[in-house]
Amino acid sequence: MRFLLALIVVLGGCVASLPWSEPDVTAELATETAFVTIKDRTKPQPTPTPIGDKCENCNGTGKVGDGKVFVPCPECDGTGKAKK
Repeated sequence: MRFLLALIVVLGGCVASLPWSEPDVTAELATETAFVTIKDRTKPQPTPTPIGDKCENCNGTGKVGDGKVFVPCPECDGTGKAKK
C-alpha cells in the first residue's frame, strides 16, 4: 500500500514535455489558450431599456442636429418616443 501511495505521489507531477524542436506547436497552444481565456472573460452586455417612453438619442424632440441644421432622429424615426 505504501508503495502504491509513493508511486502516485512521484508520478502525479509528471507531464509530457512539449517538443521544443517544433515551435509551431508551442505557439499554437499559446494562441488557443489565450483565445479561450479571453472568450471566457467577455460576456455580452445587456441592452439597456429606455426609462419612460422618451427617446434617449434626441431627448424626445424627434430630431438631432448641431444647433442650426436638424434631421429626423434615426433611433425613433422622428417620433421622439423610444422604440420597444
